Amino acid sequence: MSKKHRLCISAKDVANILDLSPRQAQRKYQQAKDAYGKAKHQQLTVHEFADYYGLPLAEVVERL
Repeated sequence: MSKKHRLCISAKDVANILDLSPRQAQRKYQQAKDAYGKAKHQQLTVHEFADYYGLPLAEVVERL
């Protein structure tokens, strides 16, 4: 049986993936949200995050 993966990513996940402080991770998260024109109430997907930073999607999903 395959493992289910999450659709959305949080700033805390960004901190773990990129090995950043919580504040730096929040800035990176917000930068990606701004690039996609997301409103305050909208979430950033794992795919959007990986695409924006040029990271392999499989490796990002693996680290969640």
